[in-house]
Amino acid sequence: MRGIRVLDLSISRAGAYCTRMLAAVGAEVVVGESATGSPLRAAMPVGDSKVSAAWEYLQANKTSRVVDRGTGLTDLVAGFDVVVVEGEGDVGALHSDVVAALEAHPSLVAAVITPYGLTGPKSHWRAGPLEHWALAGHMNLNGEPDRSPLPGGGAWLTHLVGVTAAIGVQAAVMSAKSTGFGDLVEVSALEALAAGHQWSFAIYTHQGVVKQRWGNRFGEQHHPLTLFPCLDGWVCIAAITGPQWEGLCIAMDQVELLVDEDLYIPAKRFDRADELDEIIQAWTSTVTVDEAVEALQAQHTPAGSVASFADMLASEQHAVRHFWADVDGLGADVRMPRWPFVVPGAAPEYIRAPALEQADEAPASIETDPAAVANQMETSAVRPLSGVRMVEFSIAWAGPMVGRFMADLGAEVIKVEHPTARGLAMPDPSLIAAEAGDWKWGEVPGPLSRNGVFLNNDPGDDWFNRVGHWNKMNRGKRGVCLDVKGEGGLEILEALVASADVVLNNYSPRGVVSLGIDSASLRAIRDDVVTVAMSGFGATGPQADSVSWGPVLDAASGLASSTGYSDSGPYKQGIAFPDLIGGLHGTVATLGALWERWVSGSAVHVDLSQLETAVALAGDQILETSLLGEQPGHQGARMVDFVPSGVYRAVGDDEWFVLSIEDEAAWQALVGVVGGDLGAAKWHDVETRRSDHDAIDQLISGWAASQTKFETVEVLQAAGVRSAAVMTISDVVADPQSVERGLLVDHARDGEEAQLFPGLAIRFHRAGGTVNPPPRLGEHNAPVLAGLGFSEAQIEALTEIGTLATAPPV
Repeated sequence: MRGIRVLDLSISRAGAYCTRMLAAVGAEVVVGESATGSPLRAAMPVGDSKVSAAWEYLQANKTSRVVDRGTGLTDLVAGFDVVVVEGEGDVGALHSDVVAALEAHPSLVAAVITPYGLTGPKSHWRAGPLEHWALAGHMNLNGEPDRSPLPGGGAWLTHLVGVTAAIGVQAAVMSAKSTGFGDLVEVSALEALAAGHQWSFAIYTHQGVVKQRWGNRFGEQHHPLTLFPCLDGWVCIAAITGPQWEGLCIAMDQVELLVDEDLYIPAKRFDRADELDEIIQAWTSTVTVDEAVEALQAQHTPAGSVASFADMLASEQHAVRHFWADVDGLGADVRMPRWPFVVPGAAPEYIRAPALEQADEAPASIETDPAAVANQMETSAVRPLSGVRMVEFSIAWAGPMVGRFMADLGAEVIKVEHPTARGLAMPDPSLIAAEAGDWKWGEVPGPLSRNGVFLNNDPGDDWFNRVGHWNKMNRGKRGVCLDVKGEGGLEILEALVASADVVLNNYSPRGVVSLGIDSASLRAIRDDVVTVAMSGFGATGPQADSVSWGPVLDAASGLASSTGYSDSGPYKQGIAFPDLIGGLHGTVATLGALWERWVSGSAVHVDLSQLETAVALAGDQILETSLLGEQPGHQGARMVDFVPSGVYRAVGDDEWFVLSIEDEAAWQALVGVVGGDLGAAKWHDVETRRSDHDAIDQLISGWAASQTKFETVEVLQAAGVRSAAVMTISDVVADPQSVERGLLVDHARDGEEAQLFPGLAIRFHRAGGTVNPPPRLGEHNAPVLAGLGFSEAQIEALTEIGTLATAPPV
């Protein structure tokens, strides 16, 4: 966001990643540090060097300024458009400080990042990167069902909290430039990460089912969507659709499986996963990873290698797309991700993270006329993006998430769907009813209806409007059901584009060109349109045409290779994690491109690779691997910067909690709670504690053995120790913090029962977002087309011939 000055007063990863995203879209970021430097400078150095990979990666393209936080925010923020702060523990004073700064500087945008929010019974609780995995239900879905749950292999969720905050900052800045008033943007880890689930909340609020962890399988819904060993490594296979299943069978030379009609139903394949895995693994064990991927991709079945970070550093795809930044001064060929996406005109050239008080290498500040932004928006609007129109062509999760954010923030988002987009057909409702039989709330539904996630396991007469996870991802949008290639379809497409500020898609590059929504074609219709393409691998490079789903990118990015128990691995995440990563980064990119279009007056195109956003999320680990020449091994739930740290069993079946100790004060607090031998003199040193971690873990486990996870964490938090119960989705929903702050919102349309999902994860104290229901299929065909100048007769004729529709074809 060229012309915007940001003061980063955060002290950990979430705030630093937030401002890294703002720097990526052109903002000038100054890190305000104490005289002794930011705590991030002291994060675990790499090998024998004094280099903190976290500092080098997260603070690139920023400058440093020594500040005295004792003077309060009001004086420090003078001359800045944005300030980013973090808090944990007693956040009351921070809240008051921010409010005072906003009163003194009405146009200021202040982002406050906390673990649980500024209000509520847990507002004073503490949490770090390990606790972030536990507190919103993610960790409980990772790992083997008969072992302890696993966090991902890095501080990735903490970084995603930062991305969420960056989205809030961008929206508030846009509002401030049009109205003259800034805002307090509040982002909590709990709400940001609860919103980062695809199926998990929907199956609980719609059917009472608590999603479980299934190792490397994609629980309950689809199979195969998992990792298999090959001769020389691991491959991820993601055969979801019928054609993809056929492609897998052909690649394996197992065409006899195609006569089994049950295996065309994804959830039935999951129910027969043991049988199918034996067949699939018999094939993968005879081929190399490259041979498996080549055979499957040739059949258009998504597949990819389980790559290491070293593989990423050697990737031709990344080299061709100029993804890497060489880190001068740290050795030959030391590199890290430059940016997770590039907004042309806004993305700066890479500059190393600053030395303390190094302000002389700041990127040149570019003055921006606020009127250039205000003229593009409805200045009387309360919602930040009112007056913006986006046309969305997307499927699955990542693209729809961008549209959902834009709609929540006030944009008019027109979701364009093909008549078959929500599925060609469902089994006969009578078959589903018969299968349901005496289905009871809380039971996993039968395979015929399972993937629909229907409220009360009832598809109704219009099942295509009742798909729970689709409704979750597409709230607040207007629905147009259009066959672009049908008679008159191109005319409608051109009218939509001519009216749009932004056109977004997450189709394959081949599909984009086939549909005529590539950037060149769209610019021919509107010469200043913003276009955002979110394909799996990007539109260029040798892997551009590879097909993928989120778990394939989880494997291909190196994330899966870095996740695992100390004695095993690799492990995929329990959700389609790269879809979440791509959706959040895609929203930052879209808002950044919209700003660039406003200040430049020109069209802007973003070619976003979801693979690159996933790799960028682990950029500090990539840099560490580049420095060391090898990737660190699996650590389970131990975090290298926190000693001790880990996951511990509590009373009950599969009940766990985590804790992490960041400094000597926290260690003494833990000793005071646990008592006994934990206070032994030999452990008054971090390195000694590190070498005796197993013994310390035994003492913590023994102390907690007779307590519930909630009781244990209450005691630890009261002492100021970072800790969290490993929450299930039902735990999150019932949690007093979630209830008091209204975590769940109702998406129900008129005449429907309540349908609860996590709401907008960003709280604005002045402006705000609004959550509205999702559209029925083709619900807004008539009003949208009428607004584009089509007559009632034309709309009726287009509906008659099937170019427009309100139901899938029979």
